[in-house]
Amino acid sequence: MGPIIRVPEDVAQRLAEETDLVEVDPVLPDAVDELDVELGSEPGVVLLLTETPKDGFGRLVSIITKSEYAMRASSPFELTVRDKDGNPHAFPTTAVNGQSILDHLRLAFFGEPGDRRPLIHA
Repeated sequence: MGPIIRVPEDVAQRLAEETDLVEVDPVLPDAVDELDVELGSEPGVVLLLTETPKDGFGRLVSIITKSEYAMRASSPFELTVRDKDGNPHAFPTTAVNGQSILDHLRLAFFGEPGDRRPLIHA
C-alpha cells in the first residue's frame, strides 16, 4: 500500500481529478493507524495513495506547491512526515518551494515499490 496522507480539500480534489496517485478517496480517519504525511493542521481529507511510483511523487509535490493552501500558508509551513520508525518531522523553517517540499517528503517512509504495508485497521 502506498502512503496515507492528510491534505486540505483543494489538494485532495486535485490529486483525485488530475493524477492517478489516489487509490482510496477518502479513507475514514479512525481507520488509520498512522499518517505518513500531514499537510496543514486543520482536519483535511485522508487519502491512500498508490504504491510508491518508480518516478517518485513529483506530481504530489507539484500539486502541493500550486495549491491554495501553499499560496496562503503562514509561517511555519505545516508539513509533517513520519520516518520508517514513526518519528514525526516538521517542515524546517526554510523557503517553501518545490525543492524544499520534495526534500522534506524524502524523509517520509513510503516503503519500497511494491511494498504493501499494513497501515489500515482491518
